[in-house]
Amino acid sequence: MLPCNLKIDRCVKIYRSLSIPLPKEETLSRHSILGPTGLRGQWLGPTAEIKVNYPSNADLTPAERPDDGIPIDNGPNQAGQYDLPTVKDVDSGGNRCAMESVLSLDDGRWLHPPEESSPSLKYVEKEDNFISVNVRQPSPPPVLAQIQPQYHPISPSRVADPRPGPAKASQDGNPSTDTYNHLHIPVKMMEDFLRLARGNTAKNLETCGVLAGPLKNRVFHITTLIIPKQESTSDSCQTLNEEEIFEVQDKLSLFPLGWIHTHPSQTCFMSSVDLHTHYSYQIMLPEAIAIVMAPTDTSSPHGIFHLSDPGGVSVIRNCQQRGFHPHEEPPDGNPIYEHCSHVFMNPSLKFDVVDLR
Repeated sequence: MLPCNLKIDRCVKIYRSLSIPLPKEETLSRHSILGPTGLRGQWLGPTAEIKVNYPSNADLTPAERPDDGIPIDNGPNQAGQYDLPTVKDVDSGGNRCAMESVLSLDDGRWLHPPEESSPSLKYVEKEDNFISVNVRQPSPPPVLAQIQPQYHPISPSRVADPRPGPAKASQDGNPSTDTYNHLHIPVKMMEDFLRLARGNTAKNLETCGVLAGPLKNRVFHITTLIIPKQESTSDSCQTLNEEEIFEVQDKLSLFPLGWIHTHPSQTCFMSSVDLHTHYSYQIMLPEAIAIVMAPTDTSSPHGIFHLSDPGGVSVIRNCQQRGFHPHEEPPDGNPIYEHCSHVFMNPSLKFDVVDLR
């Protein structure tokens, strides 16, 4: 690799062979990044004696028109706005142009901070003569607000008839095409259910279960008591994860024959919520029953009910209310629900308990 000096000499010889006049020494020193002496000398950094006077904020204050006081903006490129003084270079001894002084790395004021800040720019705004007019929008007319009556919770015992209708006996005691198929219930099933619900009953919480069984010789037999996961209060019970109930019934090929629940501190009756719950069972199977266990009701500790058909079924079908609410009487004059006449207690019938809790 050739030294730098030989490279420069070689370039100079090539340049002279092209018959182009050589630049002056002053031009080379001015454009060289190594200083006026090039590679043969030592580069000197900028000195503090070179000072550049930048325009202050006071010098940038725009001039005002004598007539209306609006500032005149001549733009930064117009001549005569900024006055850059000529600065002498100590090294070269000659005058340098204003652009070189602006490009200097040191403006000379870094070592001497200003004592006072320059005044801020002052602008004079011209006030326009506008006529102030107050426009008033008409206020909207008053609107009559509908005041809703205050809601008061209704006791479950006051929204359903606690005296169900009597059971309707079939002709000759035998089932026919115009009556329900018989349904048999194990005698010990209700006692076992109360034993399973004893913990909730002591806390004044309801407990519910699902009744299922097969159909044999046109007679339904309740053979399975399913206790699902549930959430309970003192006057309501809501089943959870109902798909588990359907899985048990489908696996054992059982019909949903009704449901059973407790009234831990109330009498034995069907509330309006109970009637709506049982409606979903009875429209699937007319023989479906609802058993209410009321351990504190000494006169009637249990009852087996269903909706009267067609009167009670029609009333609940057309009712859109939720929660505890009163119902109108059926148009046929019968009660909404009644004791079942197609249910028989079977002491020899065995049953299983499936507790999903």
